[in-house]
Amino acid sequence: MNHVVTDFVTLLVVVNPLGKLPIFLAMTAGLPAERRRAIALQAVLIAFGILLFFIVCGQILLGALGVDIDAFRLAGSLVLLLFGLQMVFGTGPRPAAGESGQDLSDTDRAVFPLAVPAIAGPGTMMAVVVLTDNERFTLLEQANTTATLVVVLLISWAAMRLADPLLRLIRPAGANVIGRVMGVILASLAVDGMVEAVIAIVRSVPRG
Repeated sequence: MNHVVTDFVTLLVVVNPLGKLPIFLAMTAGLPAERRRAIALQAVLIAFGILLFFIVCGQILLGALGVDIDAFRLAGSLVLLLFGLQMVFGTGPRPAAGESGQDLSDTDRAVFPLAVPAIAGPGTMMAVVVLTDNERFTLLEQANTTATLVVVLLISWAAMRLADPLLRLIRPAGANVIGRVMGVILASLAVDGMVEAVIAIVRSVPRG
C-alpha cells in the first residue's frame, strides 16, 4: 500500500492535471464541446502509449546503452527536482504564440503540446522508469504502478473534460497556488530519490 501511495503521489504531482488546464483551454479555444472532448481523450491515450513504452522498454533501452539504473535514477530524480522547482517558481514551459491556431488538426492539438510534453514530459517518462525498476520492484508492483498511472491519466482526462467549470471554481490564482504546492511536494520526493540513489551507488562501489 505504501508503494502504491508513493507512486500515486509522485505521478499525480509530475503530471499535475490542474496545471495542464490553461494549456488545454488555449489549444481548444473556440472549438465545439465534441471536438474538445475528443482532443482530451486522444491526448491522454497518446500519452499513455508513450509512457507504457517507457515502462516496458525503458530499462531495456538503458541496459543496451550501458546506463546503470541507479545512475539513471539519480539523473531522473535531478530532472524531477528541476521540474518541481520550475513549478514552484512558475518558470515551466508555456504554449508558444500561435499554437492554438485554427489551422491545426485535432490530432496536432492532442499530440503537441498536450500529450507531449504537457502530460508525457521528460519528468513523467523518467518517473515511470524509476518507479518500475526491474531490480527493485516485482512484476506485480510494476503492474500496480501501471494501474496507478492509468488512474492519474483518468484524473487528467476528467480535469480536461471539466476544464471550464474547474477554472471558474478555483480561478487562475487558485490553479497557480496548487501548482506551486505540487512543485514543493515533487521537489521533496525528488530529493529523497536522489539520496537513495547516491546511497545505492556508494554501496555498489567495490571496497579495496
